[in-house]
Amino acid sequence: MSARQSGVRTPPEVEAEIARLVRDGLTRGQVAKSVGVHPQTVSRVVRDTEGLEFARTGSGSSGTPEAMAKARGVQSQHARNRRAAMSDRILDATDKTLDLLENTVAPRERQFLSQALRNHTAAYADLTAQDAKATPDMQVVVSLFDKFNNGMEAFVAAVPPARPGLIQG
Repeated sequence: MSARQSGVRTPPEVEAEIARLVRDGLTRGQVAKSVGVHPQTVSRVVRDTEGLEFARTGSGSSGTPEAMAKARGVQSQHARNRRAAMSDRILDATDKTLDLLENTVAPRERQFLSQALRNHTAAYADLTAQDAKATPDMQVVVSLFDKFNNGMEAFVAAVPPARPGLIQG
């Protein structure tokens, strides 16, 4: 019987060879062709073997464990850079919202702007929390956020309430 037949268990020595070739950095197709199994069998073995994964070929990875670790690091740095850019945009939007709130007297508009401020600060906190957990030097960012958040709360508290008698619905 062939290992390609449905319902037939792949022999342990074939699975071991698949694992060895994947660790050597071969692709799913290369491993399947070399061992003589279906590519889905290779995927199943990789999925079922703890600590085994296909080499990442992006970011200059050659498939070696060291190159794979470097590729993951590059991907992580890319994600951190994107979160930082998004955080900057959120802070800019927050500044604009604060400016609008300072010059708005209509209760409904103030309500919408206050809600926007809460949403901005929640989004900023969500983005920076990931990096703060990952690296100790991000505590500076978190403390800056705390200062900003405290300043915003003080500003909102200092804004006089709407005049009595206005409909605030």
